[in-house]
Amino acid sequence: MIFKNIAVIPNEKKDPFFEHTKNLIDYLADKDINIFLSEVYQQKINNCVLKYISEDDLYKSCDLMVALGGDGTMLRIAAKASRLNKPVIGVNLGRIGFMNEIELYELDLFGKLFSGDYIVESRMMIDVEIIKDTGVMPAGSALNDAVITNGGLAKLIELDLFCDNVKITHYRADGVIIATPTGSTAYSMSAGGPIIDPNISCLCVTPVCPHSLINRPVIFSHDSVLEVRSRTSGVYLNIDGINFKLEEKDIVRVKKSQFTAKLISVKRHGFFDVIREKILEN
Repeated sequence: MIFKNIAVIPNEKKDPFFEHTKNLIDYLADKDINIFLSEVYQQKINNCVLKYISEDDLYKSCDLMVALGGDGTMLRIAAKASRLNKPVIGVNLGRIGFMNEIELYELDLFGKLFSGDYIVESRMMIDVEIIKDTGVMPAGSALNDAVITNGGLAKLIELDLFCDNVKITHYRADGVIIATPTGSTAYSMSAGGPIIDPNISCLCVTPVCPHSLINRPVIFSHDSVLEVRSRTSGVYLNIDGINFKLEEKDIVRVKKSQFTAKLISVKRHGFFDVIREKILEN
């Protein structure tokens, strides 16, 4: 597929004067494409080559989303784009930018998008629900992970882990992480979890600082339905950066999403090449 309608999504926090955004727009301007930008930026980035539309229409009208920012930006945009089966490519404005394909000095690589020299990687996502006394509340979808934690307080929390209604274990820990293969290189890895090739479809549960002699992560099949039940009040749920405060009897349910994130790769590198370049050698 040759992309014709491209959405550029700036990050005002990481690019406050839109210098990098404007450089990318200037690079794309001489291509035979339509460049779209959210109308909220029209006064700040006024360029006659751009088409300004609402953010919702941006995702509906464009066949490629280009995100400028760090991994958090990519997580947010990839999750939203997945609902419409739209691919995403990232320009790294962060420190590591593990999920961002292109560095600021590599804008010429965008030329591969117009010659068809790229691949689309499908990444598994998870859906997260909070089961309350009053019913089931959809909490959102995540490309990286769902984390149940003590909210930064210096206290251990008591959690029970269930898989398909069967109790697996009990944790007394700072929290627990349920990660996708993509999320295995994020918080889960920092907590001692395994690095998982994103071509593998599974769920990884990693305890955070468990007060136990048994602290191993556990890998579950992609079609498992996981539930975490807290015995402690004041517990929080974080879904790719979005926080929810849980009530004492709330149950967090995590399962594979019907949606997949579509990430564009133009470098033809393998997953472990990225691991080495951005994590092991950074």
